[in-house]
Amino acid sequence: MTGLPVAIDPLKLAERGSRLTGTLPLRGMSRLAEQCLEDKGDVEVDLEFGRREQNNRRLMSGRLQARLQVACPRCLKPVELLLEARPEVVLLRPGEAEPDESDTAESMVIEQAVELNRLVEDELLLALPMYTAHPEGQCPAGSAVAGAGQAKRNNPFAVLEALKGESGKHSKR
Repeated sequence: MTGLPVAIDPLKLAERGSRLTGTLPLRGMSRLAEQCLEDKGDVEVDLEFGRREQNNRRLMSGRLQARLQVACPRCLKPVELLLEARPEVVLLRPGEAEPDESDTAESMVIEQAVELNRLVEDELLLALPMYTAHPEGQCPAGSAVAGAGQAKRNNPFAVLEALKGESGKHSKR
């Protein structure tokens, strides 16, 4: 870890108007690393804690970024994914009222110190796309996949179409 604490109290950080910047190793985020081909590299962290002007609510916002190596589902070869999360989280004490529906920020009830690693990992997992593949036309399996999709398929409704055509002949009598 470069200059970042292991555990934080987001409420205190928000009261002080603090900012955390640095990097965290990907290998320390097991759930995120499971989605990758390797657990090498770092996550860039830039988080600001403070209060909102309009309603004085405590807020955590910022940017988290990591370069991940994931498997392309078409060819199973590595593809680089630039994963970025821009969290905006209202920080609440237990018993404080949740923000109303017009507030687009998520909310998090803070009861005790939070592991920074886990907080960052949670935000990145939420930002992880469901499907990541090589860009169109750049996948090594692209020609095989395209060729397979172009093969003529039997239409399962062709029989019904033929029956419909025959019944049309009979109804004209």
